[in-house]
Amino acid sequence: MKVESLRSLLDWTSGYHRHLSNCLADCAKHQLDDRCQMLLNYLADKEMKLAIAVQGFEDVGEDKALNTWCTEHLDRHPLLAGAACDDAFISMTTTEIITEIENQHQQIILLYQNLYDRSQTPKIQELLAQVRDLEKNEAQQMMHGANRLEDL
Repeated sequence: MKVESLRSLLDWTSGYHRHLSNCLADCAKHQLDDRCQMLLNYLADKEMKLAIAVQGFEDVGEDKALNTWCTEHLDRHPLLAGAACDDAFISMTTTEIITEIENQHQQIILLYQNLYDRSQTPKIQELLAQVRDLEKNEAQQMMHGANRLEDL
């Protein structure tokens, strides 16, 4: 998918979370450790909800902001190639799963923060800040939930 505008970036971000959700759910079916299986299913559910929430920004965002081009930044800072889904989650421990998911979320948060820092239009900054904050809050909630599972 070629990302050129903020609208297409939101599509990419939502698709990324959907793909990751499907990957985690599929890996959970093959995971032998019950705790890892529960964690993967929990994260898959949270990723799907996040995908839907990110997609919702297209419905409430202003067309002018959504149609803003962001190719210059993305040419210098390429997007993640795709959610890691090579069955690696099947053999990971809970700690490794948490670390990998946290790393992927941090890259997305950094992307939106970098775009926010470079933007000078208030409507665009508002949109980018809302998506960034959603990503941050959801990532924190996921990590808190995952860490609570570790405490069981």
